[in-house]
Amino acid sequence: MMIEKLLELADGRLVVPLVVVAIGVALAKGVFSLTRSRSQDRRDFLDLFRGHDAQSDLWVTVAVRHVFGAYLPATLIRQLMSSPQPGRALLEVAGAWDFLDMDDETGQLTWRRKRFRVASARKFAVRALNVLYFVLASISLWLAYLCVTGALAGGTLWAAWAYAIMSGFAAFGCLAYGDNLKDADKAARRWLGMA
Repeated sequence: MMIEKLLELADGRLVVPLVVVAIGVALAKGVFSLTRSRSQDRRDFLDLFRGHDAQSDLWVTVAVRHVFGAYLPATLIRQLMSSPQPGRALLEVAGAWDFLDMDDETGQLTWRRKRFRVASARKFAVRALNVLYFVLASISLWLAYLCVTGALAGGTLWAAWAYAIMSGFAAFGCLAYGDNLKDADKAARRWLGMA
């Protein structure tokens, strides 16, 4: 009833924001349930990981994947297990693993993308992604403002909403990728001795 009155007052301009809010609520519930399942995964992991020294490489790899979310090589897992903070090391390296790769023959760790193999290129990419985030978020907010205030109408209104939502998602994608790259750089330096 309240939603219908809001839609009447705004001449239908609030349909998209209300749909986005409804989807956001559903996503928040999904993230909460995912967090609860991860805590169960941690308990399962602790039960599995007792006596890890006698287990095979496959077992160690799968057990670490169970809690940290990445299939790390067994040799790397054992190296990180001998560090002063093995849990933190495994967590941070697992978070960075999408950016890293290990040569099977030599065991050498490298950055998966060649352009990230230079530290200054990684720093530049993080800064550029942060700038792109602000640009895209500003575009998204500006378009949403135009849509809500009634400056746009008809087919233009729906196109503007589509662009506002796409640029909003792209903005948060840039922010997330930049943060992940920055964290991967820190983890590679701290735990793996990579430059």
